[in-house]
Amino acid sequence: MENYINNIDYKKIFSLKDLVEIKDISALSLVDRKSLIMKVISADKGKEIPTHTSTGDVLVTVIEGKAKITIEENIFELSLGESVLIPKEAPHSLKAEEAFKIFVIQVKSE
Repeated sequence: MENYINNIDYKKIFSLKDLVEIKDISALSLVDRKSLIMKVISADKGKEIPTHTSTGDVLVTVIEGKAKITIEENIFELSLGESVLIPKEAPHSLKAEEAFKIFVIQVKSE
C-alpha cells in the first residue's frame, strides 16, 4: 500500500511539533508531490532561512516559538497558532526570533 503521507504512523495520536527537534535548521517532509508539499521545519534562535521564492502558494503555521517572516517588503511576527499565506513567487525569508517549529503547506498547480 502506498503512503500518501510519510513519516507519521497511521492510527496514532501525535503532535506535529514533536516530529522534529530544534537544532540549527531542520525539516521533515510529510508529503512531496508535484502539486502538494507538507513539511515540519525547525530553526534555532537567531537562525535564518534566506530569501527565496516558491512555485506555489505557501501556508505557514507556527507550532512552537516565534518566527519573523518577511514577504516582499512586509514583516510578520508570528507566534504559536498563528499563520500567514505567502503568494506564489513572492520573495520571502524566515528568522527565528525564538527557536521555532512551523508547519508548511505548499500548493502548486497540477
